[in-house]
Amino acid sequence: MEGEKKIVVVAGATGRAGSLIVEELLSRGYQVRALLVKPFDPPQPPGLQKEGVELSYGDLTSVESLAKVMVGAHFAISAIGSKKPFSKKENDKIDNMGNQNLAKAAQAQSIQHLVVISSTGVGNSKYAVPFMYRLLMSPILKAKGKSEEFIRTLGIDYTIIRPGGYAGEELPGKTVFGEGGNFSGRITRKQIAQVCVDALTNPSMKNRTLEVVDYSTVKEELRSFIVTLK
Repeated sequence: MEGEKKIVVVAGATGRAGSLIVEELLSRGYQVRALLVKPFDPPQPPGLQKEGVELSYGDLTSVESLAKVMVGAHFAISAIGSKKPFSKKENDKIDNMGNQNLAKAAQAQSIQHLVVISSTGVGNSKYAVPFMYRLLMSPILKAKGKSEEFIRTLGIDYTIIRPGGYAGEELPGKTVFGEGGNFSGRITRKQIAQVCVDALTNPSMKNRTLEVVDYSTVKEELRSFIVTLK
């Protein structure tokens, strides 16, 4: 990047996906402002003590608090997620209202683009996951669905990323996309990080909700549902 570095606020920067997003942003020349949330994040997270990363505390329940963190920033990425997937209260607080409040703060500060990590199984992708999974994970899927709907109607530029199942092993690395339906597969967190950063400036990803998986994990009968991005 030439001139002044673009600032990206990363919510959930201490998580497994969030930390990889930070690394990906730094590798592409962005300045990172890590949004830390009390009491979940430690005062000095060891993985974020590096050049190019600014630490800032915010409250997911307060739009005003989050807006202060976003002052002067250009983009925002949300990788937040409840650590209690079966708790309706916790899911609503973080995966639903937390993301809604981040979106409101982004709007208040005229953030150019907001990227939010959701999940396959939400909304029109619900049939892409097994019935028992939908039943078991219903609280968190419903919470994510509510925040998705809110963000899509808020009037800001956004991309919602719905990762497939997380792969513990390395995959070939050919990332492909779907838009609803039964499209499913698996993906690594590194690929998710790359996609999130791509979405900040890729016009073909603007204002879209995309399932994201590795091509090698997509069943042959589902490959016709792959959408091509420019």
